[in-house]
Amino acid sequence: MAQVSKNTDTSHIYTAVDIFLVPKEGMNNFKIHWLNYLKEAKRDGRLDKAIHADHIFEVLVTKNGSLMDRGNGAKDLVLLDFLKMQKKWSPGIQSGRPICYLLKLKVPKELFDQVKMEELLVQGDLVKQELLEQ
Repeated sequence: MAQVSKNTDTSHIYTAVDIFLVPKEGMNNFKIHWLNYLKEAKRDGRLDKAIHADHIFEVLVTKNGSLMDRGNGAKDLVLLDFLKMQKKWSPGIQSGRPICYLLKLKVPKELFDQVKMEELLVQGDLVKQELLEQ
């Protein structure tokens, strides 16, 4: 009778590790930067409640981590000016390869009602990430 040895090795080999994209300074700091920028744009008269309240900007995060306007029609200077100031993100990784993501940035309507920054930061839909089909 042949003897079968038991394999006690509990380590695993992963061939693919999925990693979400992240801003260089972290998501919370990115949200703070976004809200501060919106407040400044509102103060300067570049942000209009009738146009921008609850508006969602779509931003493409490229494979190299650059942020760019998704390009759905008219260009909004509020978004373009914000994107010019952004550093590259650490890209998302799927199956060992960098991938593109869609980032949705919301202009909360509460921003126009003098709501405190802390209340705006905890909104679950302020910044959303969606994987783009490759």
